[in-house]
Amino acid sequence: MTDLFTNAENPAAVPEPPKPITVSEVSKKIDGLLDSRIGQVDVVGQMNSPKLGNHWYFSLTDGDSKIDCAMWASNVSKHKGARGDWMPKQGDQVVVRGRVGHYSKFGKTQLYVEKIKRYGETKGKLQQEYEALLLEFREAGWFDEVHKKQLPEYPGKIAVITSGTSAAMHDVIETTRRRMPSVELVIVNARMQGDGSPDSVANAITKVDAHASDMGIDAIIVTRGGGGLEELWSFNDRRVVEAAFHCKTPIVVAIGHESDTSIIELVADHRASTPTQAAMVLVPDKEELAQLVSHLETRMRSACVRNIERKVTWCDHVYSKIQLAVSKHVHVCRLIVSSKAEQLAAKRPHALLQGRQRKLLTTQASFGSACASYITNTLAKLDSLHAKLDAIGPLKVLERGYSLTQDSEGNVVRSASTLKEGEQ
Repeated sequence: MTDLFTNAENPAAVPEPPKPITVSEVSKKIDGLLDSRIGQVDVVGQMNSPKLGNHWYFSLTDGDSKIDCAMWASNVSKHKGARGDWMPKQGDQVVVRGRVGHYSKFGKTQLYVEKIKRYGETKGKLQQEYEALLLEFREAGWFDEVHKKQLPEYPGKIAVITSGTSAAMHDVIETTRRRMPSVELVIVNARMQGDGSPDSVANAITKVDAHASDMGIDAIIVTRGGGGLEELWSFNDRRVVEAAFHCKTPIVVAIGHESDTSIIELVADHRASTPTQAAMVLVPDKEELAQLVSHLETRMRSACVRNIERKVTWCDHVYSKIQLAVSKHVHVCRLIVSSKAEQLAAKRPHALLQGRQRKLLTTQASFGSACASYITNTLAKLDSLHAKLDAIGPLKVLERGYSLTQDSEGNVVRSASTLKEGEQ
């Protein structure tokens, strides 16, 4: 067997081979060398096979060579915020800035893109101002989620700030009528582009917000149709952005097409791609609500049935416990009564009763004899007193020779001196 790694002619002259390393270690070394030797680089080429999702994958070619590129979602988001509606497409000449790296999973070298722009692109005054404002408000934290207010779940009244003759207004009205006719819309006419537009929109937002509580307004929609950067510039204006940021009423903004990104949309509580979607975000669908109510009713009925069944089971359990407790109590009472009866029988109450009866008869006889003796003695005393009274009575006096003399008028004559001679 031939050893390909040794010098057959002079084996002793071959130095000790280096220790083998893993594929992952080789990949790391390659990636490190690419990063240290090349670093960040700007590359110009033709866009090829773009796959533009959350992450962007494409390749750049100049006719002779090709390099694969990847742009992660965080950088894609920054690109959309900075460059609005422009999306690279097949065949575009572009300039990308990024870092060359080695993708170890597939063993290939690719470019990790941080920024992308059209080749030969020159920034206009408005674009430069837009990017400056975007950077200012982003660094101030005005786009952060912490400032986003929760949208009302079931709004009763919504203020719509838009042009009173716009298609956007009709889209919002029709969508609201279709989804929930009971939701009231307050149309606030504002100048949505041109001279005076920033003040008109900013004042409309401020005034509606100031009177929202009095008017019962639950949310605000700011919307208009699509257009170029100049036509939509009012919604990048500092006055409009500040009015939307300081608005205390939940605000939904839909400006232009989905590819258009105005700064007011980034500070709003919710960004919608179209006027129709703005209405759909706020206005609940009556059909969905009906299904929800039906579902909740079914769940409530099931919950009530389960609750009643639990209560019935609980009542049966309590009834059984009470019945058992009563039975035990009755049994204990019976034992107590039986014990007391035995104790009472042991004391022979019948014999005791007979003794009491005999004593009662004796007492009764003694009482009768005493009563008879008392009556006899009392009658004897009465007879003695009667004899004494009779002896000293007036009739006895008359019987002894005394008389009772009366005058002609029947009066008793007590003294002879009171009579006259010849008087009857």
